[in-house]
Amino acid sequence: MDKKCVIVSAGDFVPVDLDLNDGDYLIACDAGFLNVQKLGILPDLIIGDFDSLSETGSLGLSALREIEDADPSRVMRLDVMKDDTDTIKAVKVGLSKGYTKFYLYGALGGKRVDHTIANIQTLTYIKHNGGKGYIMEHNRVLMIAENETVRFHAGNSGYISVFSLSEVSKGVTLKGLMYNLDKGELRSDFPLGVSNEFIIDEEAEITVEEGTLLITAYFSDEL
Repeated sequence: MDKKCVIVSAGDFVPVDLDLNDGDYLIACDAGFLNVQKLGILPDLIIGDFDSLSETGSLGLSALREIEDADPSRVMRLDVMKDDTDTIKAVKVGLSKGYTKFYLYGALGGKRVDHTIANIQTLTYIKHNGGKGYIMEHNRVLMIAENETVRFHAGNSGYISVFSLSEVSKGVTLKGLMYNLDKGELRSDFPLGVSNEFIIDEEAEITVEEGTLLITAYFSDEL
């Protein structure tokens, strides 16, 4: 099984099994530390400028200080004035440790839509740095496809949407879905690929020959 870097941020979070295995690396980003606490897990690293953790009250900061006092290497404090978001800094740490598979939780919703957009861009950053990234929730997953084919096994039910992040994505083929496409084009200014559906007894296949796609899959059953 591939080792993975699991990153928990401060967005909307429904407690789920993070499926951590030996060799996996868990990073909590800022107030994402509170999301990890809900699961009763001690992160390998807690990273952030802790502005959002400060907004949650003293309990989170007190718990953070206790961990930092016991093991300073487990906490990485960042300057508030920085180019990196806490989440993309966590990705950079994971990449520096040799991880190429990233699962991001708590990366959507929250108080600010700009962080959701930033985390979607982070998926592209992971792709462009030799990794595979997935934004995970209890019933949906977001991923990037770039000049490749992505497959979903048979048995899924729910909705799947495909958006072009590049101005034009060419050679887009959709198979095994309610609405198929053969070597078509998707553009960044028209959401043609929204609200497709899985066919439960068919393997779904999404191919893009040239361009970058954002794939969002909503499953009827929890992941």
